[in-house]
Amino acid sequence: MAKVEILTGAERQRRWSAEQKLSILQEAFGADGSVSVVARRHDILPQQIYAWRKKFSPPKLEAPKSASFIPVSVIAPLESPADGSKRSGLRSRSKDVEIVLRNGRVLRIAADADLELLSALIACVEAA
Repeated sequence: MAKVEILTGAERQRRWSAEQKLSILQEAFGADGSVSVVARRHDILPQQIYAWRKKFSPPKLEAPKSASFIPVSVIAPLESPADGSKRSGLRSRSKDVEIVLRNGRVLRIAADADLELLSALIACVEAA
């Protein structure tokens, strides 16, 4: 025979203030915190704590979906060293493009690089 449990009280749906939620989050994710232990202590599900964390965490920055145009300046080519070293010959054959981004970072890439790769790199470097 199956066991049947009869609940006689009214269902409860507690309301937590923002301060209470933040306090529980701090308790759960603090140095000595454990989500499971804190959830049991406050008689809530661990999933509720994770939902509150998601609600109160700052939004994540996403890389722009499309490329944007930025100003470009052309500089004079570098002169080859007088000693004619092998490295300078290799360097002169591969043309690099240097891009200074809005955040001040510099991106150097081969001039014949794929446009999709370049767009993805610019988005990642600007978002970092």
